[in-house]
Amino acid sequence: MGDNVVEFNDFSIVEKEEKGHVSCWLCHKGTAARALFCQHCGTIQPVRPLDHFTRLGLERRIDIDSELLERQYSGFKRTLAPERFAIRGMGERGHASAQLDAIEEAYAVLREPLKRGRYWIYLHEKEVDEIESNNPMIKELRQELEETSIAAQCDRIAQKAGTAMQQGVVGLMQALRSQKWQLANAILLEVDGLESILNDVRNRRLTLAASKAQEDHYDQDNGLTRIR
Repeated sequence: MGDNVVEFNDFSIVEKEEKGHVSCWLCHKGTAARALFCQHCGTIQPVRPLDHFTRLGLERRIDIDSELLERQYSGFKRTLAPERFAIRGMGERGHASAQLDAIEEAYAVLREPLKRGRYWIYLHEKEVDEIESNNPMIKELRQELEETSIAAQCDRIAQKAGTAMQQGVVGLMQALRSQKWQLANAILLEVDGLESILNDVRNRRLTLAASKAQEDHYDQDNGLTRIR
């Protein structure tokens, strides 16, 4: 087993559900819990409680093959396309729609390293302390953002936060590969703080842009030229 594959002792409940069989909602015969269609009557099945990796037919590991993820996702989307179920009954159309929504959710989580890392912690039932990060850079950037009234300065703050966030995601993935949960939790809190700053920067820029537009409109109405 590679060094980026983690043993899954925490998945006993999920594994039991996947290996077990359930009854088809239409013909009532046994079928695999992870099957999209009943092996007996071919009817689309309701969404079962599977983890995102299993739902997309991927090995459970923190590092995934992006090309394989895209292929699996595209294949499921074609299989579950609404037009394929247009002439089916309401029950089948409903199950197909729910299955597609589940596939979309799994793909959205696994395709992004940060979301995948957070989900990895969730799968292992490791709690992340809900406390604010004490990273001095985060406090410094937030203070700069609160004090600035210049769009260009907002851009510089966003660049710093974005670079630090990328580095944080790399560190998070390394900590998760090594199962260093405490370190991973600490990094995740810092990344969350940086992500919050980026959101605040976007809002700040919108506020500054709206304020400038109002000033320009006022100046135009009053024939003024403002020196900036």
